[in-house]
Amino acid sequence: MDSRTITIKDIEAVSLFSRGSTEIFKTGQWSSKKPFYVEKISPCREACPAGNDISGFLSLAAEKDFDNALEALLQENPLPGVCGRVCYQPCQAKCNRGQYDEAVEIRSLERITAESGFAVPKMFSSVASDPKNIAVIGSGPAGLAAAYFLARFGHRVKIFEKLGEPGGVLKYGIPDYRLPKNILKKEINRIIALGIDIETNVNIDGKMLDNIKSAYDFLFLSIGAWIPRIAGASGENMQDVLYGLDFLSDRNNWGRYANKRHVVVIGGGDVAVDVARVALRLCAPGVKVTMVAPEALDDFPAIPENIKEAREEGVKMIGRYKPAEFIVTDRGLQHIRLSRTKVRKDPKTGIYTMTPARGKDLVLEADLAIVAIGQTSDVESFPSEILDGDYGKVFVNEFGMTRIGGIYAGGDLIRQRPAVVDAIASGKKAAIAMHLQTSGVKSEEIMPMLQLGAGSSLSLQAYMDAGRKIRDEEFKPFEPFKQFKPLEQLEPFKPFKTVVQFSELNTLLYRKVPPRFGEKTPPKLRIQGFEEVNKGLDISNAVEEAKRCFYCGKCTRCDLCFLLCPDISIIKAGNDGYTVKTDYCKGCGICATTCPRHVIEMGGGQ
Repeated sequence: MDSRTITIKDIEAVSLFSRGSTEIFKTGQWSSKKPFYVEKISPCREACPAGNDISGFLSLAAEKDFDNALEALLQENPLPGVCGRVCYQPCQAKCNRGQYDEAVEIRSLERITAESGFAVPKMFSSVASDPKNIAVIGSGPAGLAAAYFLARFGHRVKIFEKLGEPGGVLKYGIPDYRLPKNILKKEINRIIALGIDIETNVNIDGKMLDNIKSAYDFLFLSIGAWIPRIAGASGENMQDVLYGLDFLSDRNNWGRYANKRHVVVIGGGDVAVDVARVALRLCAPGVKVTMVAPEALDDFPAIPENIKEAREEGVKMIGRYKPAEFIVTDRGLQHIRLSRTKVRKDPKTGIYTMTPARGKDLVLEADLAIVAIGQTSDVESFPSEILDGDYGKVFVNEFGMTRIGGIYAGGDLIRQRPAVVDAIASGKKAAIAMHLQTSGVKSEEIMPMLQLGAGSSLSLQAYMDAGRKIRDEEFKPFEPFKQFKPLEQLEPFKPFKTVVQFSELNTLLYRKVPPRFGEKTPPKLRIQGFEEVNKGLDISNAVEEAKRCFYCGKCTRCDLCFLLCPDISIIKAGNDGYTVKTDYCKGCGICATTCPRHVIEMGGGQ
């Protein structure tokens, strides 16, 4: 054949290539095993008592979108600026990145988000159809949290506060060098702006409590714990022996300690640490401050960071001793005799007991002693039915309700860890339970579904996303996850129950990067006043630190599944993420294997 007469038609007759579409080949029929997308939660979120959506707000902070990042935090936590400073960071202890290099500085990022973002709390989509009148007694973190969530549910809330200003221990018990009061005031104002009434300087006795109970549909008790536990040592009841929270809150009389030169603080918790550090700032120049606790030095219950900063500032610490005698002369307190001891914590009650141990007594010079070994609550005006034995606590069930219907309690008034974020969690739990009760829904049916992972933290995001149209145990699918197919294979609450472990991540795409820390004032300058010690991250470092997050269980639209799919079966769906063309997906699993955050799973076949 003359090459000059060859036509395209002649070539197509012998060509090995198809000019048609491969769409006619339904390769998806080769396997019933298909990928599906489902977001999950990170172990840091499961560990957070407040239930913060940590991956969510960090992904926004990484984009410098602090407004939406703050909105995400305010969904679950009314006090992010407070928690960003004083929280004991259980989230960071569970951060998956900690098994790769070092944990993300979550608390610092919560703080900068609260400082830099602007957002207002949103009302919940399923507000109360029949709003109730609810009284909150006490305006510490538990009371503020309960009021915050109840107001967002549409209820009418009034707070009764004993002291002159709201805030409780946040206002009167935590020094400014850890929690500046302008930060606290900003966050309280945001809560009150939800339409909450507040009355201060109200001392609630038994009769007034009865009147309040009769005037309101529900009552939340959150008076805190302000009565000091005594050491039980000889000579304790004299004027140079003070108590922790009394000392911290009595700021008008701090000047009387300016000449004290030898201060001994009894206790190893956070209140004791704050007492010691405040004494360094108030007392005579060169004052010697010593902390004494029954625990071993490595077992002091205070936040390790606070202990480290106290030591940097010059506080001495002695473990495994307790005070046996406060030695007084006509000139006042002169010495403290300490005896060896060992301590044991009852796992059921949380009460510490001390027994003598072998070893010589110690005698320390002291002209001021401050006992900070814990506090209990003033429950004298409360009905005896709600009291928890002789522990100065109120007994509540798993939903925060006391033995009297309509009365709930939280914070340091109940048996739980005496920490700010745990108090917030208790107020949040009680608020949800009260709202469910007003809606005619049983808490025992719904609350377990709002728990994050296997922990005790609750998610209001889960509550909102479910639509709350719960009738006969029917649940609407979660709106944020409706794009993930096939949704019918998923239980509605699975996104909030499944926790991504480090072993499930694909870390090949990450590189090891050290964390970024905020600057701290040098110790010698710290003790000259009460300015905040930790200056926090600046915007630039915060953005870079947020980028270190793995965003475990959260789809970040990284496109890796889209780019690596050999069948071109994963299709971008805009803001809805991705969809899978099941007619062409052969179920190879490359997308699930390479997903850095374990958002994709394989299912449906063998």
